[in-house]
Amino acid sequence: MPVDRPTFSESWYRVAELKPRLRSLVQSYRQRYRGRTWHVLRDSANNKFFRLDEASYHFVGLLNGQRPVADAWKVCCEQLGDSAPTQGEAIQLLGQLYQSNLLDADLPADAAGMFERFKKRQRKEIGGYFMNLLFSRIPLIDPDHFLDRWTKVFGWCFGPVGLFLWFVLLASGLWSVAGRVDELWDQKSGILDAANLPLLYVSMILIKAIHEFGHGFACKHFGRQSHSGGEVHTMGIMFIVFMPLPYVDATSAWSLRNKWHRAFIGAAGMYVEVAIGAAAAIIWANSAPGTVTHALAYNMIFIAGVTTILFNANPLIKFDGYYILSDLLETPNLAQRSKDFLYYLVKKFVYGVRRPRDPSHSRGERFWLVFYAITAAIYRVFISVSIILFVVDALKYMGILLALSGVIGWVIVPLFKWAHYLLANPELHRVRGRAQFATVLFFAVLIGTLGFIPAPYHGRGEGVVEPGQIEMVFAGTDGFIDTVLPSATVVQSDGVELVATSNYEMQIERRRLLAERGLYEAYYRQARSDEPAQAQIVQAQIQAVNEQLVRVNEKLSALRIQPRINGVWVSENADRLAGSYIQQGQPIGLLADTHRLLIRVTTDQYVGPQVMIDAQEGSMVQMRVRGRPEVLVQGKVVKVLKAARRELPSAALGFAGGGSIAIDSEDNQGTLAQEPFFEVQIEPVIEDGAAVPLYAGQRVVARFDLPDTPLLTQWWLTIRQVIQQRF
Repeated sequence: MPVDRPTFSESWYRVAELKPRLRSLVQSYRQRYRGRTWHVLRDSANNKFFRLDEASYHFVGLLNGQRPVADAWKVCCEQLGDSAPTQGEAIQLLGQLYQSNLLDADLPADAAGMFERFKKRQRKEIGGYFMNLLFSRIPLIDPDHFLDRWTKVFGWCFGPVGLFLWFVLLASGLWSVAGRVDELWDQKSGILDAANLPLLYVSMILIKAIHEFGHGFACKHFGRQSHSGGEVHTMGIMFIVFMPLPYVDATSAWSLRNKWHRAFIGAAGMYVEVAIGAAAAIIWANSAPGTVTHALAYNMIFIAGVTTILFNANPLIKFDGYYILSDLLETPNLAQRSKDFLYYLVKKFVYGVRRPRDPSHSRGERFWLVFYAITAAIYRVFISVSIILFVVDALKYMGILLALSGVIGWVIVPLFKWAHYLLANPELHRVRGRAQFATVLFFAVLIGTLGFIPAPYHGRGEGVVEPGQIEMVFAGTDGFIDTVLPSATVVQSDGVELVATSNYEMQIERRRLLAERGLYEAYYRQARSDEPAQAQIVQAQIQAVNEQLVRVNEKLSALRIQPRINGVWVSENADRLAGSYIQQGQPIGLLADTHRLLIRVTTDQYVGPQVMIDAQEGSMVQMRVRGRPEVLVQGKVVKVLKAARRELPSAALGFAGGGSIAIDSEDNQGTLAQEPFFEVQIEPVIEDGAAVPLYAGQRVVARFDLPDTPLLTQWWLTIRQVIQQRF
């Protein structure tokens, strides 16, 4: 035998004289995985499954309740040679079968032991409900008899005829909405409106119920074809973030030999959901907007599309996509075995455990196990934290309970189990010191790296691009507009007229004043030689008329408005202003200097104070255009507004305008932020001769380089900010 599979075990004497056998309720099914023959054992009492390879099944088959374990092992070695299980593997196999309640052993307290195992399993399941409050299941009824009766009616849906009609229905649904994609997309904004929530929930319950029956009928259909498995004995309610949804237990599909049948059973729920979504698309396209039928059809399209893609089809969480991937890769129990394989790598290469159990069965499978374990762990943490934060925003105290449950289940319990393994597990009796030293060293290096080594630290804020100088243009006096320069015209401050206005009354007044001044001047010349005293009075009258003329001339000159800066002339109603009457001070348009741009960046209360301290005037900032991340622009801070404010520079930065800042619910303009923010003004730095890749009105994301800070400090600050924001 190879060195890593020693034939004998020092614990063999403990089991050598036992005379166990498989329980009478255990059923066996043969399957092929990755070119190897496997045997699936099923406990029909609780619908639990256990998989054995050919050699292990041969050994278990020799245990009939009359033959001792030692004799069965000798026979197995004689018949299989090196392929026979070793004594250590036989002990491990017997223990796993016993713990799974599949084995009857000739122990005096066997019945009590099995009852105790049953109680332990119950306690484990109940504990699982409390440790997994986000996703919990409550079994209610046995639908097997109902499915048996109706499979003859609905089973054809999963055959060639049903698949052909499914494609026809899908094509019809896509054709119905092909020319109305924009309308379909725009309607999503009302999906969470209070008036639509009852329809949304009714649609979800209806679709998910049909989804689960799809799994059940498919399991029955393919079970009848293969004459094995196909039993569905559990149907109940599954709570996903406290939302009750139906579910069925179709795990008997594991006993089917054809992996494509098993994969189709896993996809059957999505199969019928897509069919419902296609039918709903046809109804939506042919119903009148504003009706209940139209709204209900849209909700079904949304649920059958979004939830199927984000949850059911996602293989990183234990929904349909996970079981489909497991069947197609021929890697049963992918999630648990992927974690066990990571544990195996640590035990073998870090702790130095002799002969740890390798859960992989081939070289190719090892890659999938490592890849899945890492990606699934990251995704589960991400989705769980996101859900907890969502619940906290909606139900504060329930969110706190979920957060505590998450900390206990994801941090405290695993650390406790790890510590117990290092201190008491007999697997480490030869290398316990090495394992403990490696663990302490790992945490020391991890804490030292994350807690004391400075790492790049950045703060981000969203801003809007504005012209560097904006001048509002107002009417200088009352009058009728004769001509207006077209909007978007580039002008220079060289005498061009933006607006030409006329006021005939004012022109007549000017002529009257000129005539009156001429009359007074004649009086003055006559009185200057004859009546000097009267001449002084006339001179004062001439001065008063001159002052009136100055004012009238100023008003007349104000009738022709000229630019005072170079820029772009912008007037919303330029094409409709000619011939209209305007009053003094009425806004007409504006001049924007687009050659010099200014970016007004907002930062929240958490990043803002740090930016206020470290982002000094003249410091450089990197910016990317929202929606065009490939455009990178360098900028220079020109002004830091130290005081917090709530009036946004532009409505484009608020939720209503597509921005990221929450707006006060009482503000109709969309420019009053719900919470105060800080503002930093930045000027883009463009190389000589290069075109400015920015335009007024664009949104950008600016990244401020803050002093390097250890990652633990950054994460702790983020956690504190999240807690402060929500509590």
